[in-house]
Amino acid sequence: MPGPLFRPPRDAAEARYVGLLRVGDPPADALAEGIAAGAVDFEAVERALVRGSAADDPPALRAFLDALALPLWADPARMRRGGEALRRTGILGGVVLALYALPLGYLSPAGVKPLVLSGRLVEAAPRRLSETNRFLYEVCQPDGLTPGAPGFVVIAKVRLMHAQVRRRLQATGLWQAGWGSPINQAHLSGTGLLFSLHALDGLRAMGARFSAAEVEGYLHLWDVAGHLLGITPELRCPTEAAARRLWGIIRRVEGPPGAESRALARALVEQAVPRVLGALLPGVPFEHPQVIERLEALSATLLGPEYAAALGLSSGRAPPRVVPLVRALVGGLEAVQARSAAGRAALLAAGSWMNDQLVEAALGGEPAAFRE
Repeated sequence: MPGPLFRPPRDAAEARYVGLLRVGDPPADALAEGIAAGAVDFEAVERALVRGSAADDPPALRAFLDALALPLWADPARMRRGGEALRRTGILGGVVLALYALPLGYLSPAGVKPLVLSGRLVEAAPRRLSETNRFLYEVCQPDGLTPGAPGFVVIAKVRLMHAQVRRRLQATGLWQAGWGSPINQAHLSGTGLLFSLHALDGLRAMGARFSAAEVEGYLHLWDVAGHLLGITPELRCPTEAAARRLWGIIRRVEGPPGAESRALARALVEQAVPRVLGALLPGVPFEHPQVIERLEALSATLLGPEYAAALGLSSGRAPPRVVPLVRALVGGLEAVQARSAAGRAALLAAGSWMNDQLVEAALGGEPAAFRE
């Protein structure tokens, strides 16, 4: 699908990626059609996600629930280890998600089209970030992906929401065939990297240290999460090497970001991050222009000059010692947890508590609906 938004594939792997730009998620798409036609009630879907499939469920709902079965290769112990690795980083995980991982997703000029066509590019940015934080939080909870658990339910709702958005966008007549399918398999795989590889890379840049077992467990957790999200096996990444190969393919095939990508990045830094942090720490002037400039500088520093420039983010007002100071603080805490089981337990408890506070404050007591 070479065109203005994509570069011609150079090998078989890139060609396969391009082919998957046209592929959606058949079980979820069928359920979205059933809901739109009135054959399936959304409240019945929500109940079924908690209780499981029943004989009298509509066929489209039963097929969707079947697609959500945990794979036999899912290892609960590895998944718990991976979730703990993220949870012990506390609010740093949320900061990295907002200032590093999510902006990387905006590099795809076609991948941002569903957000752009929603018509609420800037206004909805704080809510999107808050719900994304909730999504990450629930997936990383102990046994969060067990059928019926909150993380499992959130993933199922997000998967169905993607299908509903796909259906709506294709019905508007605004969607162009040259963009691929809305929220397609290829772009879903890139989203998976934001939560897995890019989260790890951003946290490492801020001083976090992960053992080989923690990295393997975290990537396994998101491999399982990717399965539940409906991502095709060939685009899931059980290892760091596989994730970096996929990221290389994505950057070679996807064209350069345009004005829409830059608008999303600015909305994230100027609207969403200050609003979410301000909810956690009321009274701190996160929405002051000078504070926003420094948040932008931190994001640009984490992204590096190439990606920051592509997204229109400047590092010109970067406080020169912020990242080294954060690295030193986080590195000291990491050294404490590495020395003893008690230290690890204390850091996990503190990080989990901070995550709880961030997620609850960001949503303002409202539930994360994950509905279209």
